Amino acid sequence: DSEQPPADGRAAGHVCRPGDGAWGAEPRMGGLCILELDSAFRDAQSGRGVIRLAPERSLCLAGRANDTELSVELEPCDAASLRQEFLVPRPRGSSAFTGVNLGGWLILEDWMWSAEMQLKGIHDEFTFVERHGGPEDPRAQAKMREHWDTFLSPEHLDRLVRFGISHVRIPLGYWMLESVYNVSDGFVAGGEWYLARALGWMKVRGIKAVLDLHAMPGAQATDSFTGKKVAEVAFFQDEEHFQRGKEAVEALADLVLAYEASASTAGVVVGIQLLNEPLHAFWDTPMGIRAFYEDAVPRARRKLGADRYMLLLSFMDSPHSGTAAWLAERRRQDPENFAAVVYDAHMYHSFGDNAEPWSADVDTCKTCCRDLHILEPVSSLGLPLVVGEFSLATGFGGWGQNGFPQMFLDNQWSLFNTTSGVVGSFLWNFRLLLAEARPRWYLEWSLLDLVDAGYLAEDGAYGSDLAVLCPDLPNSGKVLGKCPSYESQVVYWDSPCGWGPLLNTTTATTSTRTSTATTSTATTTATATTTTTAEIFDDIDGGAIASWCGPRCEWGRLGVAVAALGLAVAAAE
Repeated sequence: DSEQPPADGRAAGHVCRPGDGAWGAEPRMGGLCILELDSAFRDAQSGRGVIRLAPERSLCLAGRANDTELSVELEPCDAASLRQEFLVPRPRGSSAFTGVNLGGWLILEDWMWSAEMQLKGIHDEFTFVERHGGPEDPRAQAKMREHWDTFLSPEHLDRLVRFGISHVRIPLGYWMLESVYNVSDGFVAGGEWYLARALGWMKVRGIKAVLDLHAMPGAQATDSFTGKKVAEVAFFQDEEHFQRGKEAVEALADLVLAYEASASTAGVVVGIQLLNEPLHAFWDTPMGIRAFYEDAVPRARRKLGADRYMLLLSFMDSPHSGTAAWLAERRRQDPENFAAVVYDAHMYHSFGDNAEPWSADVDTCKTCCRDLHILEPVSSLGLPLVVGEFSLATGFGGWGQNGFPQMFLDNQWSLFNTTSGVVGSFLWNFRLLLAEARPRWYLEWSLLDLVDAGYLAEDGAYGSDLAVLCPDLPNSGKVLGKCPSYESQVVYWDSPCGWGPLLNTTTATTSTRTSTATTSTATTTATATTTTTAEIFDDIDGGAIASWCGPRCEWGRLGVAVAALGLAVAAAE
């Protein structure tokens, strides 16, 4: 730990080798060396800095200074190196948190446990329980409890922290909530105990969590993530299901309050998601998505204050469809209830989004050019946004070549980090249970397996330059000036993207922070100005951002990366 830099503002210069008695010389601390550093270190916030190192990791600070700042990164210790890096804090809100989903844990999905489900013709959790005798059968209960007990462990969380993850989104089903559960629904009860245990693990590691009501009674979509794959969406067509869904929102809010009252889990949960990926065809029906949110948001907000908790709303359509405009209007008309209500966008490149012949250039174009314009209505309306799901999947083979996974991840992170209003993002998913018979099935969806296979570095978030959009783009022979123009069209998830001739570079650069978007009628335009996330929240959300993000939003995502590496050590101490 460096409690305070010298009075003259200069960092202490010290040449050392790992384990020679420098900072963190305890063996379990790994050894942290400071190489020669001639430039001044200044922490504009407090003049203090704390650096910790994860167990068995030897990383040194390295960097170069110019007239205004010190650029930094972590790298393997090398006493012969002339470089040295320290992480200079950035203004609060200038960077988005880096999160991951804990999918496949409290809700089973067939493709995420293919050996026990997909390859056996079991397509959802309901059928899995049914095949093992039903929700009251000891065999089904034992199967589910074993899965809950082993799919997520403290070791997994340690690896996620080391990678650079600060937040997790936890999908769960309505049946996990005791007051809503009914054995006739066909699901095994008891998952909440494992959730509470995991939140305790997260507390000692400094991880924040969003609890995502991923599955609703009667199913809000036709997919297996609802717990029971259906042909007809009953949630929006059956009044009993619809009301039970609202009760589930309130029950989840009550559960969050119970966690807050417990010393072992207080401060971990920073928000809830009211509904995951509802079928957008029911947006404006009498018992539809809009009607649900207009009733459920005030119910949740009466229990969970906007100064502490964000409420995520999923729409499953492009923000250009009018959903962003609706949320902006609700925030204007009802700021008491809709303060700290966040637009949740899921951004994938693998569902009808890519076409043959696929190449890395296709996804690079979509991330660096098109996806910015998909998010534009949210930014221009001054809404906070979370990318609740994104992935490294392309829908095609060949994705593992030439460092594409790390570049693809870095590009997407840089988009979220430089787009006005984006609070953070959650990669899908932290891990899968890959089938031994087909180990590459869905590999690109599993973060920890990608690390194990060498496609991503074990501390992959720390080496990423997120200050500019797509920093590695020139290495691929492309520049933002070759982006196609989307200024005269509505941009959807499947809008094509192809690199064109070089456009005016100044215009292209400006479009990363200022762009023009059309409404769904293509008749009016709105221009977005550069606005920091903190400034957006100062509108009606007040200090909520600090509660959601903790110190990571005050220091910037990279500014606390070093401290995050040692959270497990700090907890042990």
